[in-house]
Amino acid sequence: MAIKKLIIIGGYGNGTVVQSTVEDINAVNQEWDLIGFLNDRETQPINGSPVLGKIDKKTINKYLIDPDVYFFYTLISVKMNFKFLNKLTDLEIPKNRFATIIHPTAVVSKFAQIGNGTCIQPFVSVGPNTKIGNHVQIYAQSLIGHGAVLDDYCYIANNACIGADVHLEEGAYLGTNATTLEFVKLGKWSITGIGSVVLKDVPDYAKMVGNPARQIGSVE
Repeated sequence: MAIKKLIIIGGYGNGTVVQSTVEDINAVNQEWDLIGFLNDRETQPINGSPVLGKIDKKTINKYLIDPDVYFFYTLISVKMNFKFLNKLTDLEIPKNRFATIIHPTAVVSKFAQIGNGTCIQPFVSVGPNTKIGNHVQIYAQSLIGHGAVLDDYCYIANNACIGADVHLEEGAYLGTNATTLEFVKLGKWSITGIGSVVLKDVPDYAKMVGNPARQIGSVE
């Protein structure tokens, strides 16, 4: 079976974290040939991997011709939210051409469902009967409780703990060391800050902080 080729869309930050995860995967079993990055600002190699061009449809189509090339989109974070999705959709990359990257130290139940373009980082635990959508970032040492649902574009920072049967709607962000009670819902594109403890449902686009978490504003 041919080694799959990978292009990371992005750069320093989320992109280099994915790059590092790919290196760890390859150290165990050579699965990916990281051929480079697409980046609108950088032209020099990023941690030794070349920048292949800008993030545009012309460049994407050049590489889509090769059926062994896959992509990973990293331009989603607390600062780059739904306003950046038009860049992703404009590229018109087929869903099955987005790579799913899982670190070899992550523990993922065989009864979990993982979408396309999702990255699961070191020492993450994903419980049974979870449903994780497309383009989800789950950072190191996070715990995803059984039956949890993470919709597309969710972002789980390191050491976050998601209780059983919790639902994170599209684009919900859960900060470092944040914790949720079981059965709660985090609304679309909401932001729950560092160390927060979520005991009840979070509205769409809400900014939440504290223990217990309280709303301090809204995402613009």
